[in-house]
Amino acid sequence: MMTHRIKLSICFTLLFSCLGCAEDVLRSLRTNTDEFTQSAASKIDVLWVIDNSDSMQYPQQAIGTNFPTFINTLISSGVDYHIGVVTTDTTDLGRLEYGSSNIAVVTAQTTNAESTFIENVNVGIGGSAQEKAFETAALALGKGLDWNPSQNATPPNTDFLRDEAALFIIMVSDENDKSFGPVGYYKRLFESYKGPGNEALISVSAIVGPEPDGCYSGSVSAQPGTRYAELALETDGVVTSICDDFNTSLAELSLTATGLNSIFKLSDIPNTSGIVECAPLSTQTFCVKVNGEALAEGNNLTGWQYDRTQNAVVFGVNNIPQPQAKITVEYMVTSR
Repeated sequence: MMTHRIKLSICFTLLFSCLGCAEDVLRSLRTNTDEFTQSAASKIDVLWVIDNSDSMQYPQQAIGTNFPTFINTLISSGVDYHIGVVTTDTTDLGRLEYGSSNIAVVTAQTTNAESTFIENVNVGIGGSAQEKAFETAALALGKGLDWNPSQNATPPNTDFLRDEAALFIIMVSDENDKSFGPVGYYKRLFESYKGPGNEALISVSAIVGPEPDGCYSGSVSAQPGTRYAELALETDGVVTSICDDFNTSLAELSLTATGLNSIFKLSDIPNTSGIVECAPLSTQTFCVKVNGEALAEGNNLTGWQYDRTQNAVVFGVNNIPQPQAKITVEYMVTSR
């Protein structure tokens, strides 16, 4: 009986060993190549709504100092842009700010665009402590609190808003919004500006105090911008902290404004132990090319990185592919 048991055990061992071998034979590596086309350039009107209460001197200066990061992304993307600034003080009636240049709308044709915007964005700190960013943005669109759908919008600013352009609103404050009415009301009001079916053409983003406790950085002390965050979430905008590095915040906002993609999700799961040829670069796990030219792996500023969580190739801020660029990602995957 013992002999039979030993033979049976050996048979099962051999059987499972063979099955394991067969499975290994069936598993092999193959090359996969994903192809993408970058978004096209478009028209965008960017409305900055800047808190002008007495605690906002540093944030205004920081936005101006880091504005090159913002505008250079717009320029390199090829987007046709208008940029204007209003305050959070409703007594200003949503009118665009301007400095000694007497230019309220910064465009690609504006001479000395950076210095012009810096003057415009330094709106001073003598405004109302009742920061009503939502209301002043509505006024800038010609839709104040007394507006009703039977009326035409009558914006107080000429040559800024264009019917065919997307509208990207950026609100900056160290206090929560104090406008009258619920957030949902302003979402509907802003989205209605472009008419039914064009709601996606309007997005609201914010540089405010983060939830749940706000922040303190030495230069800035901010309460949580709860209403701003809610409106940004409802309109597919982004929220960055007013206590964080403004260069990083403006880089993220400018990328969102252009509509260019920095994240390209892969169609299959890479086998990270496989390598592919990527001339003139050395062999590596991924071969990422933009318009046929191989791009080296980098960081959040240059080159690209593989994000395992999103299963995506993510380009650094300084290497976002240009409009209509062709992107290919070649990598190895396991097949059966």
